[in-house]
Amino acid sequence: MKRYAPLLLVLIVAGCSKSNNSSPNSPSEPECGIERWHVKVLTDAAASSINWVPAATTIAEQNAFPHVNVSEDTTRMSFEDTVVSMACIIVAFKREDDKDIHLILVDAAQDSMIGEIPSTSCAEVAASPHASDFEAAAAWVSTNIGTPSAEFKHVSKSVTITGVLFQDFGHGQDGHAKNYREIHPVTKIQ
Repeated sequence: MKRYAPLLLVLIVAGCSKSNNSSPNSPSEPECGIERWHVKVLTDAAASSINWVPAATTIAEQNAFPHVNVSEDTTRMSFEDTVVSMACIIVAFKREDDKDIHLILVDAAQDSMIGEIPSTSCAEVAASPHASDFEAAAAWVSTNIGTPSAEFKHVSKSVTITGVLFQDFGHGQDGHAKNYREIHPVTKIQ
């Protein structure tokens, strides 16, 4: 064992000092999301089944559906092939660690739901066939309510949000629906 100690020490030091190009601070490749990421950015195999004709809905209606348990590996579910459009109020927004823009949406009864706009600074998102929609939605945010930062900015902006339904799970996110449904990705804001 003694003769392997120097080699072991070298390996431990080398492993601890190894550069991680996927860190959020790396300009070449920002860290992207992980939980059901392909479903969120429309690059999963089932994304071709999405009906792109928006169905009118409300936050209250989406909150009324039962909670569905999912894991990080759950594939696209049947209701996640639905594009919805809803009138709501953006009350807060920020840039997430994965660079997505997190929107807290509410209705008149103060029911809430999250909408997220994927960041095209992630290579996989930039390769999505809907990258231009994500860029347009992000530009709308910057132009109409401000530049997202790491801390929530509070606003009150009435909008119509359009995007694909997504089932998330609880992981400490602010503004979630009672059942953790989201609009992810948001493809249009007006």
